[in-house]
Amino acid sequence: VIDDLGDMAVLGDTLLGDVDAGKDFDTGGDGGEEGLVESGLFVAVAVDAAGASDLGLAQAELDRYVRKITGKPAPACRFAVDSTLDAKHDEYRIVSEGDGAAFLGANLRSVFYAVYDFLERRGGCRWFWDGDIVPKCERLDFSELDVREVSKFEYRAIRYFAHRGLTRFQAEHWGFEDWKREIDWCLKRRLNCLMPRIGMDDTWQKAFPDVVPYPDPARPVPEAGKGYDNRSLFWSLEHRGRLRKDFTQYAFARGLMIPTDFGTMTHWYSRTPKAFLDQKDPPFLPQSNNQYKQQTGLVWDIFQGEWLDDYWRLTDAFVSSGYGTLDLLHTIGLGERLCYRDREKNLKLKADVLKLLFAKAFEKAPRAPVLLAGWDFYAAWTPSEVRWLIPQLDPKRVLVWDYEADALDDWDYEFETRKGNFTDWGLVGKFPYTFGIFLAYEQALDIRANYDLIEKRQRLIENDPMCKGYIFWPESSHTDTFLLRYFTVNAWKGGKSADELLEPFCRERYGQNADRMLRAWRRVIPLSSLYGWGGNYGARLTDYLMCPSHRPLLEKRVNEMVRGVEGAEEVFRLLADIDWSDPFVRRDAVDLARTTLDRLAETRRMTLVQGLGDWCRNEPKTETVVAIADDYLRLVRAMTRLLALHTDYSLADSYDRLNEVEPIANPAFEHVLVDNAVNRYCRSHQYEAAAYWYEPLAEEMVRTVKVKFASGDRSAPDKTDLESFSNDLHRKMLTRKLAEMRPAAPRTKEAFAALMDELSGDGKGGTK
Repeated sequence: VIDDLGDMAVLGDTLLGDVDAGKDFDTGGDGGEEGLVESGLFVAVAVDAAGASDLGLAQAELDRYVRKITGKPAPACRFAVDSTLDAKHDEYRIVSEGDGAAFLGANLRSVFYAVYDFLERRGGCRWFWDGDIVPKCERLDFSELDVREVSKFEYRAIRYFAHRGLTRFQAEHWGFEDWKREIDWCLKRRLNCLMPRIGMDDTWQKAFPDVVPYPDPARPVPEAGKGYDNRSLFWSLEHRGRLRKDFTQYAFARGLMIPTDFGTMTHWYSRTPKAFLDQKDPPFLPQSNNQYKQQTGLVWDIFQGEWLDDYWRLTDAFVSSGYGTLDLLHTIGLGERLCYRDREKNLKLKADVLKLLFAKAFEKAPRAPVLLAGWDFYAAWTPSEVRWLIPQLDPKRVLVWDYEADALDDWDYEFETRKGNFTDWGLVGKFPYTFGIFLAYEQALDIRANYDLIEKRQRLIENDPMCKGYIFWPESSHTDTFLLRYFTVNAWKGGKSADELLEPFCRERYGQNADRMLRAWRRVIPLSSLYGWGGNYGARLTDYLMCPSHRPLLEKRVNEMVRGVEGAEEVFRLLADIDWSDPFVRRDAVDLARTTLDRLAETRRMTLVQGLGDWCRNEPKTETVVAIADDYLRLVRAMTRLLALHTDYSLADSYDRLNEVEPIANPAFEHVLVDNAVNRYCRSHQYEAAAYWYEPLAEEMVRTVKVKFASGDRSAPDKTDLESFSNDLHRKMLTRKLAEMRPAAPRTKEAFAALMDELSGDGKGGTK
């Protein structure tokens, strides 16, 4: 197997063995399949879920790592669930016992936490999503252990979403070995809840076998749309169903929680199949906005009881297939939908829908907590409307599952609401809720966290007993490796700042490169927050913003960006001499460089747009704007070269990885993959998009600017011409073979160092 997540070959169960002194990159996750459980996941009953065979998995994991560290088996140790410990907060203890130790947990998963904690404390192990660091030594010290740990938060959850594109970032691409590694990492970082929102798999076929057939995976699905709505298959739904069951049961056998969806589940990643629409012809609730307005995405009229029952049949099928349980439920409500433009009518309908959904959930699963996703509150409710709703919810059964603590407080023009967050909704100190980091939309595959905002709002929950969880809910996985460390530390204890955590993170992850990488991270973190949840250098290439009313806004934004990127070239100088042989350093160096390059390119683009506007108003010198245009194009071309240097960013490499995990059934899927990844919503740091869309588009933009200056034409540029050129490039990409677009440049330290030298000004490329 080739593990492109790590850009490394898998040798046995380790990645490249000893890459440098004392460092072992391990995939983890080979602990066996016995003792699988399907219930008992909610914290109140988790103690009953741990049988002897499940504890045997924890014992085997300790022995596996002790052998890696010392070359010898672990001493005799005791593993037990202790009912005197706090199950709600996953308490565990590690106590010396004879020549070994007792690993005691309030539930099954906390026994695993104890094992991994010991391996960190006494073995020096460090856990990352893309591998472990496992030092070597003669023996491990089991003496004088008396450790007690208890979590601040009941729920520590991570979500995986159903976008497609690049394997590193898109969980729908992952095979069973990838999921095992990810689940093991969740346990190593003491998370207790994962939410694989990666599509419906074959739930429709199992819920309605006489209505919805299994589609032919070699052909487009009948309801396939365009862009991210093109849900045509790469693996058959039968295979996806088996995969879902396998990794779900692997997680359950280790005590993790996976909430089960219920309610109005027709959404972009869970479209109603065309066969269901044709045969059952459901009526729909009203909807006045354009989100998911195709019939496959509309919500059925659940006020007619049979359609609420049919929605619940999907939940039943999910559970009976081994994909979930009824111990913990989750609903998005009417996510992102505006039913009526009249706010009062809209509010009444939304509240009535929630009342119906909760009644059904309480009937079918009378003991299960219900997680109410906060996304719809953010998208389509006003803060005052949410404050009206909250007192009507049952605090003993309902938890507001909010994941927008890093949301900017601005205005939504489509929904005509002020975007609120948990601080506006009457939750703090009053109603159970979670604190969450959304991080970014699909466009944001770079380092993106806004720590100033997160920490400002994090202070509000430190002493609030109503805050029950700390969760991470991005649209793409593994975009920001340091943010993953920050999240998991704060999800367990809370109150830690990025400044406190960055130095130990770098020391643990980078070894002899720690000082240089720490300096680079400190320079990049302020750059990361120059964007909000959306945007990147490729997504905004056609934005001229020449309307006079935009001028003050553009000037303000340009000034912010120019101040923000001042001295950013230092990042390239720091990275030029890093140890390219270390896969952790290699991956993160490219992340740091592309984030920096993205912000520089976008600053240059906005400066160019500002200069072009000034030219049209007879203000600047032509030479200045032309020089800015040339420098902008230089940065765009540099990004193409940078993205070519790592498998993380190539669609062609991701396609190959899919085919290696399980043969791709659809001969046209390479075009589907490009359509899924390189559309207006999702386009980002994909090499193929950079080479065949962004770079030629930037060249055309610069050419247009130069022609305008050469001719003395001071009229405002026609944005439609550039957009038309952009659309042509996009259409051509959708018909090209991936093999034709595959990066050909050697992925070498020399190529990376030369590019860093150029960008820093130390090489022949210079910097402006």
